[in-house]
Amino acid sequence: MNLRLLGIFRAVMANESTIGAARSLDISQPAVSNAIRQLEEELGFALFDRVGNRLAAREEARVLLKESEAMFLFARKLDDVAEDLKENRVGRVRVTATPQLGHTVLPAAIGKFLASRPKVKVVCDVVDSHQVIESTEALTADFGMAIALEPELSDSLKMVLMTAIEMVCVLPAGHPLANRKTITPKDLRAHPFIALENSARLSPLIRTAFSQAGVPFSPVVEVRYSETACLLARAGAGATVVDWFSASMLPRDGSVVSIPFRPQIMVNVWAIFPRQRPPSRLAYALLEEVNESISRLRDG
Repeated sequence: MNLRLLGIFRAVMANESTIGAARSLDISQPAVSNAIRQLEEELGFALFDRVGNRLAAREEARVLLKESEAMFLFARKLDDVAEDLKENRVGRVRVTATPQLGHTVLPAAIGKFLASRPKVKVVCDVVDSHQVIESTEALTADFGMAIALEPELSDSLKMVLMTAIEMVCVLPAGHPLANRKTITPKDLRAHPFIALENSARLSPLIRTAFSQAGVPFSPVVEVRYSETACLLARAGAGATVVDWFSASMLPRDGSVVSIPFRPQIMVNVWAIFPRQRPPSRLAYALLEEVNESISRLRDG
C-alpha cells in the first residue's frame, strides 16, 4: 500500500474534507481528490460516498483509519530517529584516552557534547597509551587519544595530529626555583625530583634532556602518570616535568607553579582511528568538541 496515498487519506479523515486536507498538507485540492481516487483503485473498494462536492466516509474508511494508526506512529518514530541521526542526537560513542587527555580536555568536551544530545551515550575509558592503541585496533573504541606516539604506529590505525604541547616544570609554591622564567636540568640538579617511570611515553624525553645536559637522573619518587607527579609536587615532595595539559589542571590557588622547561620539549597530541572502520559522524562530532576544549584551555 502506498504510504503517501494513505497519508493523504488520513488527512482527509482528520479534516473531514479534501479542501481542509489540501490546506494541511500544502497541496492542491485536485491533488488530494486524485490521491483518494488512486488509493481506492489500489484497494479495490470505495472509501467515501460522493455527495455533491462532499465526501462521506464509509465504515471501511473508519476501519482503515484505525488500523493504520500504529503504522503511522511507527513511521513518525522512524522519521524522528532519522532526524536525530542526521543531527547527531542519538547513538553511542566509545573513546579511550590517556590520563593527560582523559583528565583534562576530554571531560569538558564530553559535557558540552552531551548537553544538546540527551539520547547519546558516551563510553569513556582512561587508560595508558598501550591500552589506547590496543582498544582502537580491536575496534572496542571508536577512537583513541594519546600523546607522544610515533607518527605511524600500525597499518591498521589512522593517526590524526590534533595539536602539540610543551613540557613544563611543576613546583610547589615557595620552592627555590619558583621565580625562574625557565628551568633546565642543571637547575634541578640539587633539588628533589619526581620522575615518570620508564614505561611512561614521556619519560625518555625527560631523561634524554638530563643526559644531554650532563645531569645525573636521580629521582626521589617515580610514578606512572603525570597527574600523580603534579599532585606530589603540589604536596611538596619535589619538582617534576610533565606535559602542559596535566599541569594546567592543577588548582590556581598559589600552591603550585608551572614554568617552561628548557631545552623545550614539544609532544604531539594524536587522535587514533581504526582504518578498517571509519568513525561515525557522532564520533567526529565529539572529536570536534575535543578540539574546541583544547582551544578553550589554551585561551583560558
